[in-house]
Amino acid sequence: MAIITFLASLSLESPNGIGRYFPIAKELVKKGHHVNIIALHHNFKSLKEKSFVKEGVDIYYVGQMQVLKINDTKIYLNKLQLIKTVFLSTLKMCLKSLSLKSDVIYLFKPQPINGTAALLTKLLKRKKLFVDCDDYEALSNKLSKLEKAAFMLFEDKLPKLADKVTIHNSFLKERYQNLGIKEKNLIYLPNGIDVERFENVDEDKILKLKEEFNLKDKKVVLYFGSLSLKSGHTIDLLLKSFVLVKRKIKNSVLMLVGGGEDIELLKKYSNNLGINSIIFTGRVDANEIPNYIKLGDVTVDPIEDSFANRARSPLKIVESMALGVPVVTGDVGDRRKITKGKTAVLVKAGDKKELAEGIIKILSDDKLAKKISEDSLKLVKNYQWRKLTNIVHNLIDSNNSL
Repeated sequence: MAIITFLASLSLESPNGIGRYFPIAKELVKKGHHVNIIALHHNFKSLKEKSFVKEGVDIYYVGQMQVLKINDTKIYLNKLQLIKTVFLSTLKMCLKSLSLKSDVIYLFKPQPINGTAALLTKLLKRKKLFVDCDDYEALSNKLSKLEKAAFMLFEDKLPKLADKVTIHNSFLKERYQNLGIKEKNLIYLPNGIDVERFENVDEDKILKLKEEFNLKDKKVVLYFGSLSLKSGHTIDLLLKSFVLVKRKIKNSVLMLVGGGEDIELLKKYSNNLGINSIIFTGRVDANEIPNYIKLGDVTVDPIEDSFANRARSPLKIVESMALGVPVVTGDVGDRRKITKGKTAVLVKAGDKKELAEGIIKILSDDKLAKKISEDSLKLVKNYQWRKLTNIVHNLIDSNNSL
């Protein structure tokens, strides 16, 4: 079996970390591999332990991310702080990557810090390099012109130097084929479900949450994720849509689960719209998210049609499916492919009226909601990491023939 070192630009507490990187690592360990994860953290100085073992995976936090997150607050570094942070985090990630014994380097999100460490380790230690692309970072982050150029350089060029590239949707496959990567080197690896995390939903906790938020006899419209208007999720669109929902479904409540830089702005916006049936929970521990999803009668993925959203394959869709909660989302990218058009109501992206009608459709039709829930629980079996990780396992097994 192989030693695989993951290089991640995000912490394992992030949605991608807990929803994609760590489950892949954990399942590879179960298949007999040794996995290291070298990662950055959103609040590095707050960490009491920077190196530890979790479920058989060796985890090393080596530096600060390019933004600082404290509870619900996201703090963007000034130019001098950013230069210092990028330099130190890149240096530490390079040194740690070079110090560990590895057969395969697996780069998650080809960005400047972890991308530099991956490329250096590949060249100096002559290791195989896999790259996982799950976004179009240059278009989906708040970046200066210089930062955007750097991100685009790594996103466009680094996958060309990889032995294999894993992607999770058709848009990214086409994008990298157009950049000259051979189809045989592009491996489809959709987002999946960590069964262990989602099968132990705490019914007592759910009841307590319903009491805490006064949800008895309420129809709950639930959004979970970042409350940042720059994240690609147009929560302001959801707020405008909910005004229309409330007119039709009098006992409906909108619940926004998560923190983010725009939470106070969104609270003011909801007040201006006259919405009085809205709950802002603030940041919630990632391990509690399944309990919160179960509060929803419907979850919503509010988006506009953009290249960044076409490049995404939202974890929130498969996570809702795993708990049998119907989804309303924009018909963009691979969302129809993921849901087979059966486990979600797909609407025109960016249209507040259609988004509202999709939500109302589920809330007002119990038979439809039940059918979607049943179909979701069946279909999501195809999206379990314990199965999907076989794709990576087989790539590693064929490493000698790459």
